[in-house]
Amino acid sequence: MAFRRRSTSGSKPQLKEKVVQIYESFFKGEDVSKDNDNFWDEFFLLKPKISYIETEMEKLSIEQLITLQDNIRLLFIKCITAFECQHQLRIIFSLKTLTCLVSSLYKKFRINPTFEFISILVIPKDTDMVFENLLGKCNIMLREPECVVVKDLCLQFLLTIVTGTDNLNENPALRHLMSNSVFEPLTEVLSNNIYRTYHGYDSILLLTLLMNVETAKKTNPYVVKLSLLDKEDTLNGYSQIIRWSLEEICQQYRSEEIAQYSNNTWFNTFTSVVSNMLFVPDTIEEHNIELPQEIRSMSGILIALYEAVHYNRNFMTTLTHCHSSNNYELHPSVMQQTQSVTNNPDLKSPSDNQFSNLLVTFFQYCSIVMQDTKTEANANNSMLCFVILSSITDDQFANSLMHDVNLQFKVDLYRSPTRRYMFVPDKSPKPLAAALLDLMIEFMLGHMMKKLPLDQYMKCISIIHRIICYQKRNSVRLCYNWKDLWSSLITVLKFLMTYEHQLSQDINIYDLGIQIVNIFNLFITYGDMLLPSPSSYDELYYEIIRMHTVFDNIYVLSSRNSSAISEHKLSATKLSNCLINIRAIINHYIPKIDNWLEKNSVTTPVGEEILEVVRNNYDTLTLKLLLDCLGSFESNKSNHDLSSSSLIKLMVSKVVKDTRQSLKHSNTDLQQILQNFSLYTNPS
Repeated sequence: MAFRRRSTSGSKPQLKEKVVQIYESFFKGEDVSKDNDNFWDEFFLLKPKISYIETEMEKLSIEQLITLQDNIRLLFIKCITAFECQHQLRIIFSLKTLTCLVSSLYKKFRINPTFEFISILVIPKDTDMVFENLLGKCNIMLREPECVVVKDLCLQFLLTIVTGTDNLNENPALRHLMSNSVFEPLTEVLSNNIYRTYHGYDSILLLTLLMNVETAKKTNPYVVKLSLLDKEDTLNGYSQIIRWSLEEICQQYRSEEIAQYSNNTWFNTFTSVVSNMLFVPDTIEEHNIELPQEIRSMSGILIALYEAVHYNRNFMTTLTHCHSSNNYELHPSVMQQTQSVTNNPDLKSPSDNQFSNLLVTFFQYCSIVMQDTKTEANANNSMLCFVILSSITDDQFANSLMHDVNLQFKVDLYRSPTRRYMFVPDKSPKPLAAALLDLMIEFMLGHMMKKLPLDQYMKCISIIHRIICYQKRNSVRLCYNWKDLWSSLITVLKFLMTYEHQLSQDINIYDLGIQIVNIFNLFITYGDMLLPSPSSYDELYYEIIRMHTVFDNIYVLSSRNSSAISEHKLSATKLSNCLINIRAIINHYIPKIDNWLEKNSVTTPVGEEILEVVRNNYDTLTLKLLLDCLGSFESNKSNHDLSSSSLIKLMVSKVVKDTRQSLKHSNTDLQQILQNFSLYTNPS
């Protein structure tokens, strides 16, 4: 230690750390290693003063940085050289110093994009060689059985580079990560049970961001490698990290839900019961649901899941793979996103949930995030969930897993207590396709509002359509209460018809009507191949007849707009054409029922009596085969790329900013690492 000069006031001399003295000389442009051959070995044994480096770098102008570039280049090279040391503390301190140095230069670059900061770090002609050496050493640190802290800091350093700019494609350093891939060591981390616990989240986040970098060759090497990845342990590790992250969100939401209920008074309960009794289904209501910030910040994990299901067909095998949660420990990066879950006896810890899988947890997460679609961030997360579900339901193997009667799981879908409708899903174990239908019904009934999220409704109905198309192609009879689905679809149609004037000013309600009506057309035409019993087919006709006024009014509405000059004329015409068979059923059975009522002197028939009329008059019913209306979804891999690419780009930018904000380079962070250094030993 050294002393400052004694002040004129006679105060005691202030202590100054040795490393600070070195920094002062460094930023003055002096040769800090002069006359000391062992200087750098000694320097990297001194705890770096990260805040001092950040403060001094922030003070410097670009011209001053250029003046200091010789010292900065020397420090950059010596940090890389220190990676070869056997002393773990030297590596830790060099990584922290290097990360702080690079992060500070990126701050300058974000303010002034013309600033060529890489030339400050490296002599331009040596850039490729130096970065190849740097990333090669990062590969080694991630692969070899290094100290867990070293791996963690190495990942933080790489994330600092990747998140240096808001737009990944404007980051000049990423071309080196494209040509010097870190894909293999990251996937090896995911394959290792121990390393996956500590580093899995950061590894997946880094992979996700690198896969979204546009390259000059239009082919991202990380996307190519992910699409070819077929190692079962790696894919399961990838799936497990995503499930853990989503599971923490579900538990936190459950914790807050319990806390909210515990604060309710008897008066709140009473008013809730009364409002449920007075609920009118077609009333427009905007739900004031405020999701916790942590739930809204899971974009990185969602994009990782999207990349996996979109590019790697082998990943579908992991969707229903039951992960063991024994010895589960939250990685610090996960904690930054989700925070700790409240210790509540009503909540299960991950180790208690031995038989869950990614698809179950994802459905539960969707039921949370889809509750609030009013803000842009929440709407984007919700929409991405729909895109992921579309990719899953478009895959033949994934559909076979979801319809396998031997794979039944209990899926607890979360519901907002402010929503008042009668649909209550069966909570017993069921095939995952049935749970997905419950989720889609929950969304449909919960978002009938003035600002209708049309894109999400279209995705929701298309997912239902894909499930039914799979069942039709493979003659699968899913044991499900289809009446819930039919009544929900009719409720949405009734809502569209009732508030057509307000809704049609902003959106095309007829396209949504077409999708809904086509689902009914699928059941009418192929019900004998889809429905579990003949009585289910009778119930379909019963629902159509019971709610015939909704279909009649929709037909009148679409016919009126198809004959008038309207921007939605083509869609309205198509909708009226799609209703041909439904109207044929209504026009056929309504007179039959009226005659039966008159003949039997019955004024208020019961359901079984109407069903009997339906069964006795199938023979005289004439229907048309509406091939154009039935629709058959082709591979989603090419069709939805364009519609989802802009959403992914938008969300990736947010992930970059959130990740950069969460990365810590402070002294307190370093002190925490040193205090726990003894705990971070080599896993055996």
